[in-house]
Amino acid sequence: MMELLILIARIILMILEGIAADVAVSKVSKESGVTFEKLWSVLSNKYK
Repeated sequence: MMELLILIARIILMILEGIAADVAVSKVSKESGVTFEKLWSVLSNKYK
């Protein structure tokens, strides 16, 4: 669970830097091995 929270934090930072949410999730998914669907479902709607 802690690893998932760290990945979500990385995604949020990327979004705040101007990267589109789906691109950020895809990039972190590829780097971490966690599925896009899993990360996308955990990401708050506020950032989608």
